[in-house]
Amino acid sequence: MISKEYDVIIMGGGPSGFIAAIAAGRAGVRTLLVDKNGFLGGAPTSAALGPISPFHFGDEQVVKGIPQEFIDRMVEYGASTGHMKTLYEHGSGSYSCFYDRERYKWIAYEMVKEAGVDVLFHSFFNRTIVEGNRVTGINVVNKSGENILKAKIVVDATGDGDVAEKAGAEFTFGRMKDGKTQPATLMFEMGNVNTEKLYQFMLENPDEFEWKSDFVPVRKFSDKLSKKYFVAQGFNRFVREAINKEELYIGRDSILLLNSIHPGIIHFNSTRVVNIDATDGDGRTKAEIDGRRQVESIVKFMTKYVPGFENAFLSVTGNEIGVRETRHIIGNYVLTADDVTNGRKQEDVIARGYFPIDVHNMVGREGYGQSDDAGVWTDLKDSYDIPYRALIPTGVDGLVIAGRCISATSEAHGSFRTQGGVMAIGQAAGSAAALSVLNNVHPRDLDVEKLQEYLIENRASLRRDPIAVENEKWKALQSVKNFLADNPNNITSSVFQG
Repeated sequence: MISKEYDVIIMGGGPSGFIAAIAAGRAGVRTLLVDKNGFLGGAPTSAALGPISPFHFGDEQVVKGIPQEFIDRMVEYGASTGHMKTLYEHGSGSYSCFYDRERYKWIAYEMVKEAGVDVLFHSFFNRTIVEGNRVTGINVVNKSGENILKAKIVVDATGDGDVAEKAGAEFTFGRMKDGKTQPATLMFEMGNVNTEKLYQFMLENPDEFEWKSDFVPVRKFSDKLSKKYFVAQGFNRFVREAINKEELYIGRDSILLLNSIHPGIIHFNSTRVVNIDATDGDGRTKAEIDGRRQVESIVKFMTKYVPGFENAFLSVTGNEIGVRETRHIIGNYVLTADDVTNGRKQEDVIARGYFPIDVHNMVGREGYGQSDDAGVWTDLKDSYDIPYRALIPTGVDGLVIAGRCISATSEAHGSFRTQGGVMAIGQAAGSAAALSVLNNVHPRDLDVEKLQEYLIENRASLRRDPIAVENEKWKALQSVKNFLADNPNNITSSVFQG
């Protein structure tokens, strides 16, 4: 059995975890980042997610700091478009950042290593080491056997709250009334697509789509990447016909797709697996199998029915199904839907939320609707604050929560669970863990004002900057004007006004 000691250990190398590791490492504490995969990125790389969600509320950028530094590095590397403005925001949010998944893995690793962080790959979380009510480390399993990894502070960035749950922390599962969770999705891509032919079909058949949008560049990116970016949900007539003929097995009633930074590649967010417990081995296995069955059916459907896909092929599937929701660890504050929709501000703010409440249908095929079980898309009145108290589990010391499993209701989680949201939370969690070590205090006793000062010093956005907002709005307006002038025939013209 191998035993090692660190100041801070982060379990989970997803978007919240690797950002937390960079933050902790830069603070000068001995940091270890552990992940089950052989690369970093979590769901964005292992589950083949689509573009990074906006860092914005409207045109105001509310996520900055290390997450934005990561985006800048990818753009400089020729691996990303940076944030692109969405002309029609419903279903996608105000901006999207397209990226190369393979370069994401490498750039995340480079930044982690530059911060002086040790990395341990191919290591599965096994149990939490607890002394009294204090977490003092984790036990992971890999090819070397069991590894005892001791730490002064542990950051749970597993997404499912595995470390917290094994430490005895209280949690809720899914939504309060019945424990149902948002559905899982196996993302995939098809290659050799005639994207111009597909785009022309969308131009000529607007009634076939529930929503669609072009994306507008607001900064220069590599000439080697695709020039035109779009998203669409629909193909309604084709889907109905194929389902009626029993030619299409799908968990949704429409197809949701986007193009990619690589020419001829189309990304699909079009499978849906409901009524599964992604923390259960059997449940997750069933979800993986059902997701792949849907992928195979959708690929056959696209090549038969949809213009532009005649010679296309399945090029990428996620290594694992994408899980949206499982546990919500109960902390010293529970973030609610009311907090989110009303843009509530908090004295102990450590990150800002911005994304609409996006809850996918938990039981059926239909999209957003009016029933209790239908999907929900709820726009916000303003950006909202994520409080530090939501990262601190009740009754457990030595532990900070990062990512989508922080203390919140299922509805509130439907907003901050996206990449930009959990990256901002990750910077706060890693910084808090490091400052707790340096000040020799439990995370719950950390001086929040010192944490806020440190985050601001490292370019995190905790409060609105009116001057920056005006500049961002002006830049977006000019970008849209230029796009519309250059692209008078666009798929958003029927819904975009302005």
